Amino acid sequence: MLRETLMAKRLQLSNNFALKKCSRRVCTPEDRISQLPDDILLHILSFLSVKEAADTSVLSKRWLPLWRYVPRLDFAATKPLHEVALDEKLRKRHMKKYVRWVNRTLQICKAQRLDQFRVCFDLNKFAQHDIDKWLEFAFSRQVQRLELELLKGGELIRDCDYCYTFPPQLLGPNQPHSNNLREFPPLRHNFKSVKVLLLKCVNVTGEVLEFFLQNCPYLEEMVVYGAATLVNLDVVGPSLKLKHLGIWSCPDLTSLKIRDTNLVTLGTTSGHKLLLSNVPMLIEVDIISSSSTLDNILAGVSCVFSQLEVLKITANMGLEYMGHYKFPEFTKLKKFVVCVRAWKDMSVLGCKHVIEAAPLLEEFELKLKWAKPTRSKRKCRKAERCPLHHLKVLRLSGYYGRTSEVELVRYFLENASALEKIIVDPRAQDVYYVSFSLDKSEEEQMARHFAKLQLEAEVPSHIQLLVL
Repeated sequence: MLRETLMAKRLQLSNNFALKKCSRRVCTPEDRISQLPDDILLHILSFLSVKEAADTSVLSKRWLPLWRYVPRLDFAATKPLHEVALDEKLRKRHMKKYVRWVNRTLQICKAQRLDQFRVCFDLNKFAQHDIDKWLEFAFSRQVQRLELELLKGGELIRDCDYCYTFPPQLLGPNQPHSNNLREFPPLRHNFKSVKVLLLKCVNVTGEVLEFFLQNCPYLEEMVVYGAATLVNLDVVGPSLKLKHLGIWSCPDLTSLKIRDTNLVTLGTTSGHKLLLSNVPMLIEVDIISSSSTLDNILAGVSCVFSQLEVLKITANMGLEYMGHYKFPEFTKLKKFVVCVRAWKDMSVLGCKHVIEAAPLLEEFELKLKWAKPTRSKRKCRKAERCPLHHLKVLRLSGYYGRTSEVELVRYFLENASALEKIIVDPRAQDVYYVSFSLDKSEEEQMARHFAKLQLEAEVPSHIQLLVL
């Protein structure tokens, strides 16, 4: 009996000790993240926005100074833009607040080199002086990725008279300058480290862009959007490192010459102004055009048809026109994206002419901009068979639940023997004259319902059907 009592007490003491030990571990957890070297912690912080990185300073004294050395300064603040878009006084107030935020942050920033410097806010010419200083700051720290996204309301192109103007004098004393730009003292910075240049709603000239092309040995990507001051641009020379070029919504552009380069991807809304020659590495082209003829849209890139692997076309034309157009053969094309208008419940089988022109096609996406969409009860039509031996992925954006869309799915099911996935996206609609009884979200939900109702029984089990 005594032995059993002693054993019970010993067990109780042992259990109590175990509980206390476990409790102590829970109450005083070890902060192993803070023990990491500064380089690793800075790398972690570089994935955060400036505000998020600054917020980590409250964690402990260890974290307090770290964010000031982060090499990635992303001043993205698009959230309030939609709220103030229609209120001029509120917009000006937010602009001033944003400018103060960036200025104060740069005053305490201690990073010697910048991987990225991004300004993303509704800023116009009245912030010229401050943005000039920000650029000087970025260039002086050998910035690699420079992004100025100054869209009105965060998404609209601004009138060029109110756009911020890129100061060419920052590049050197011998650069051309605009008469509207105040005089700067000659400045030279180590801008040669730039790898990516992205300018949206920034007045910039072809001379400035060509200066970057010729003097930045590591520049691989350039995107210009909404620059009404861009008239001529020459991208010329085998020594250029540029791989990706995007020239979008530059209404006064009269000439875009690209020759003797190793460009890989090209996107533009100025395809009719495009002059291409000797671009052996170009394999992806994205063209958006308001032109009514495919001849005008594709004329500028006709010399690279035989080497393209990805082609994206957005045209302001009806799908019925595409059905009568004779496409050239795209011998290497693997991905084809077509965005066109469609009317009511008209047949979309005309797009099969696009597909038949690319015998090695693996992925096809049709984006439909429907006008007065209607769901009719007509019978499905059947197109002539055409074996599609390599097609694996079909994507339908703007699916509304019409008979015409079911026709197209059946065409692929009958002809694409290697088909693996069908993606239906009712959210990407650009629909006009939609029923006023439903809002946009309800229309999308209705389209999603029809997609499942119409296609789940049609698509065999070995093909994945994904309704977004």
